[in-house]
Amino acid sequence: MLSLNVKTIKQTTLRLKVVAGTIYELGRPVAREIRAYSRSSGTLLTKSQSDKNGKYKIYLPYDAAYTIVSVDHNREFNSVIQDVVPK
Repeated sequence: MLSLNVKTIKQTTLRLKVVAGTIYELGRPVAREIRAYSRSSGTLLTKSQSDKNGKYKIYLPYDAAYTIVSVDHNREFNSVIQDVVPK
């Protein structure tokens, strides 16, 4: 049985932008979880996983300010945090 969530439809009609990058650890690309949070509310917007080459791609609302966080779950390195504000 399939069900449809109207809230999901509304979210997919928003203008989105692609945010892509590479996660490095001591100069080497690594697989890490990537999370994006709204800067205004702190709400988790989306999360993804970088591939073995450190590459990731996430889709975020076009005109929103957000913070991207990558955490080393092995606890060997500090988290990497990047604030992004639309211009």
